[in-house]
Amino acid sequence: MKIRSVRGDRHPGALGFTHCHEHLFVFQTDYTRMPDRILLDDYEKTLQEAGDYRRCGGSSLVDLQPFGAGRHAELLKRLAHESGVTVIACTGLHKSSFYSPGFWSFSASQEQIADLFISEIGQGMYAFDSRDPFRRRTDVRAGVIKIAAEEEGLTPYYRKVFDAAVAAHKKTGAPIITHAETAEVGISQAEYLLDRGVKPGCIIISHMDRRIESEKNLMLASLGVFLEYDTIARFKYHDDGQEIELIRTMIERGFSSQITLGMDSTRQRFLSYGGRFGLSYIITSFLPELRKKGVGEKEINQMMVENPKRALAFNTLAE
Repeated sequence: MKIRSVRGDRHPGALGFTHCHEHLFVFQTDYTRMPDRILLDDYEKTLQEAGDYRRCGGSSLVDLQPFGAGRHAELLKRLAHESGVTVIACTGLHKSSFYSPGFWSFSASQEQIADLFISEIGQGMYAFDSRDPFRRRTDVRAGVIKIAAEEEGLTPYYRKVFDAAVAAHKKTGAPIITHAETAEVGISQAEYLLDRGVKPGCIIISHMDRRIESEKNLMLASLGVFLEYDTIARFKYHDDGQEIELIRTMIERGFSSQITLGMDSTRQRFLSYGGRFGLSYIITSFLPELRKKGVGEKEINQMMVENPKRALAFNTLAE
């Protein structure tokens, strides 16, 4: 078994404490429409944030800024080296609203999109370029496939992207992580991938805690996929107390082996950019509250260490 970091392949046991949904660099380009509030475009500030995370006990994280969405592969590799944090980067495509009209993926075929994903996993991700996302390839390889759908769900465009991700997964073995705007969308994403032969242990559905909908979370968990919770300290949705109750419910119902956590960081959340919480918030603030509410060390270790080891490992049965 292996996970693929920006500094090379590693045994999953080397991951340690892991956030499964983060963003380290988000740059604006001529072909993106990124809100200023999510931009992370200062290397030294992001390095400071990653260093704080490492000093507090964080070991690894997944950067989920995909192809053409302001990702910077070479800075991810540099940061991993200088901070000591294991970084797993992604290929894939973000939700369509983050790209300018006329972006390549809208007219590309399913086969062309799959070939892009496969090449970024096997050869290397394309370098950041504010004008041309295909100008130069790096030797920094992606370790997961990130795909998304907005609230309207799996439109024909998103089905094309999801089918490309399935083809790339079957060819490479790389796990698939999705962005789901709602629990209903998350369930439909999981069912779509499962129906096309992706194993449940190779799928992580993100943002399933944006709304506290326990029954829908339980429905998704019953499919066997991983659920990723990252609406921690995101009070426009709900408070951490409600987040804790959702996690406790899932643990009590027997699904602690399918939960992963992260902060889904933006400029407004990184302390180094003047935000309120920072990458270390889960370690320093959220987990202590979980413990106070009766969640044990076994379950915390399961969510933060053991589950990421399995969820981020390549499927060795791929072609």
